[in-house]
Amino acid sequence: MKSSALMGGLLAVLMTGTAANATPATFSTYRKDPAWEQRFDAMFGRTPKPDWLRNATESEAVSVTMDGRPYTVLLACKQHDCANHQLVVLFNREAIYGLRFETTDNSPKEELTWLNIGGGPESIDGKTILYAAITGSLFNHPAMFAFPAGK
Repeated sequence: MKSSALMGGLLAVLMTGTAANATPATFSTYRKDPAWEQRFDAMFGRTPKPDWLRNATESEAVSVTMDGRPYTVLLACKQHDCANHQLVVLFNREAIYGLRFETTDNSPKEELTWLNIGGGPESIDGKTILYAAITGSLFNHPAMFAFPAGK
């Protein structure tokens, strides 16, 4: 599949750099790949992408394991308002899932929009990983997010 080859090439380039000279992988890094961007856009379905993504603050990619398979997690948030507007994506070569988080300062209400979540392992472990990225737990404890293959 052509998109898998492109994605594999991008992942190989990202993983071959040394720590001293490698640019951290972020949303911007992946969005330069047209095949990845197409998958990212499709993930939203009929849900509009947030306008703030164009100038978002981005975190470095984090590796996790879901259902015994490696995935990458990316987080972006609205510049100067990260606590209230976030988007996180969990993906590998075969699948892409997301969570859009919206709230207002000091509000107990959170609006969670799950993107491309079906009935597979993403419906439980994937949601756990995505929400953990929003809360910061994933970035503070990345080794805790290695979920083995299901039974």
